[in-house]
Amino acid sequence: MTAMARTTGTKAQRDHVRQTLAGFGVTPPAIAAELQRRFGLRPRDAFRQAHGWTQDAVAERLNAKGNGSATFTGARISDYERWPFGGRRPTLAALNALAQVFGTEPSSLVDLDDLTAMPEADRAALSGRNAAPMPAPSVASSAPPGAMAEPLRWDLGALQDETELVIAVAERTASFGTWAQASNVGPFTLDDVAASTRRIAVDYLTEPPVVVYARAGLLADRVFRLLQTGRQNPDQSRELYTWAGYLCTLLAWMAGDLGHPAAAESQARTAWMCAETVRDNTLRAWVLSTISKTHLWERRFEDAANAAARGYGHAAEGSAAVMLACQEADAWAEIGAVEPARAALQRAEEARQHASRDPVGGLLACGTVRQHNYAGSVLLRIGDATNAIEHAEHALTEAAADPSVAYGTLAQIRIWAAAAHLKAGSLDGAVSVLSPVLALPPEQRLDPLVHRLRGVGRNIAGNPSLRASIEARNVQAAITEFCATGAARQLP
Repeated sequence: MTAMARTTGTKAQRDHVRQTLAGFGVTPPAIAAELQRRFGLRPRDAFRQAHGWTQDAVAERLNAKGNGSATFTGARISDYERWPFGGRRPTLAALNALAQVFGTEPSSLVDLDDLTAMPEADRAALSGRNAAPMPAPSVASSAPPGAMAEPLRWDLGALQDETELVIAVAERTASFGTWAQASNVGPFTLDDVAASTRRIAVDYLTEPPVVVYARAGLLADRVFRLLQTGRQNPDQSRELYTWAGYLCTLLAWMAGDLGHPAAAESQARTAWMCAETVRDNTLRAWVLSTISKTHLWERRFEDAANAAARGYGHAAEGSAAVMLACQEADAWAEIGAVEPARAALQRAEEARQHASRDPVGGLLACGTVRQHNYAGSVLLRIGDATNAIEHAEHALTEAAADPSVAYGTLAQIRIWAAAAHLKAGSLDGAVSVLSPVLALPPEQRLDPLVHRLRGVGRNIAGNPSLRASIEARNVQAAITEFCATGAARQLP
């Protein structure tokens, strides 16, 4: 699609029109209409400028009004304003959020170019052609036959003998038995939920994260609806709460990887509620692992270490204890606490001897490659580059024989191994180990990888001996390009 030529005027001219109209008491929607008429601005751009806001200011207002489900940036607002001639398409949810901030209707934020390019379903929703949504079923309306809405009553004086009394009570107990046996969970529902959750946890290691995040969200919604709109026997409810907790844990971990810590914290809180409901220590441990990870990327290092240590005390089965000890070491290394970091690495080695099969696996498991990743990264930061490189070599050798190892874990290993080579004075070694990371497709450029690569770029830029190196400049350019096209930008 080719954009029509527009004469948008200068910023000073647009500000003059806005300020003049505002002085006359004209509302922002009317100012936006005048900016569109006079300067040919697109609707979303016009409404923003009618308020006199920058793109960053709009993003701040959206984040302030949000519920923690996404994090907006000025770059995201710019993408929305440029679409469909560039940028990315604003979803209906984004249009609704913008409309609330701008004080208008979502349909006022689109023009002919937008309507032509957007999906038919979006056009229908904006024009009001969608059918009215079905009302959500209530718990009461889903009660099966035999549910007892009224209490049992009888007139003792009217009873002829004990037979009438026994029959009345027996009928009521039979009705309760019918109700108790009823369930909205079929014979294969729980098996399907469990298998789907495990598949999501495994697929996240190798597939585009945004796609897997969407699948996890849909499955979590299915489990929530089963719990909210029907009834099950106690064992079935316990299983549903357990899988809801694991799904929220997965969603929280993925949201952090995609650069949305507020959403990660919200989902982790729900996961913890589920874990407390079923009193499942292994689920508690993985929730605390996710919380520790979120704290780490928010640079709350002591909180991250404490959450990991608390989770270690809950770890009941699988490799959760290994993971949590590694995370504690990772957090202590960030603040230069050498002895606590080494002690935590030792606990991880001890926990490895007792590790069993994980209930979920995939993302919620800590195999030896992942353990090497943490150990080498920690040793590098506490000044032991030689042993760090050894861990990298062991990890990459093991990973070559195991295609299920997460690309994110491999990338992290290569990034800190590159840093270790730079510290040892080997640019060639750093370039060699880093090349596969720089070749990752945009949808796999997770936020933690972007953060760690920026650190490598700073190391190269701050090394006087590399300033004249063409190869060093090429690596820096590749790192800059990688960071500018991260996976978070793939979100709608």
